[in-house]
Amino acid sequence: MTRAHAPLGLALLALAAWLGWHASRLTYYSSLGPGPGFFPLWLCIALAALAASIVASALRSREQVPGGDFAPPRAGIARLLVVVCALGALVPGLEVLGFRLAMAAFCVVLLLALGCRSPLQFAIATAAGSLGAHALFADALGVALPAGRLGF
Repeated sequence: MTRAHAPLGLALLALAAWLGWHASRLTYYSSLGPGPGFFPLWLCIALAALAASIVASALRSREQVPGGDFAPPRAGIARLLVVVCALGALVPGLEVLGFRLAMAAFCVVLLLALGCRSPLQFAIATAAGSLGAHALFADALGVALPAGRLGF
């Protein structure tokens, strides 16, 4: 962390304050439980805390400017593009394949892009990402998830 990171932290802190102000105008809690403002408000609080830690760390740093090449390597950019494209494909995939199959496909693509080669880790992460997330949201929290055309 260098002192050059302090403006970024301040910008993130301002963004968290602005978004938090808008989130605070939403209903925080309703008769059914947490309202539409609950999750955004807590995300803004977390963002503000992380931004404040960036500012504090940057101000404690003795380095003035970042050293070395500031741009990410080509492999990092390629992985980033794969993740963004997979997220973009996940949204329409939810309607066609349903939550479980679309999430399983997303996890497979994500794990391949990030370099996971162990079959055991692959199986555990895909099952947790697909079946575990479905069990958490649909069964435990009662959130209606898309079943898709195949009924999964």
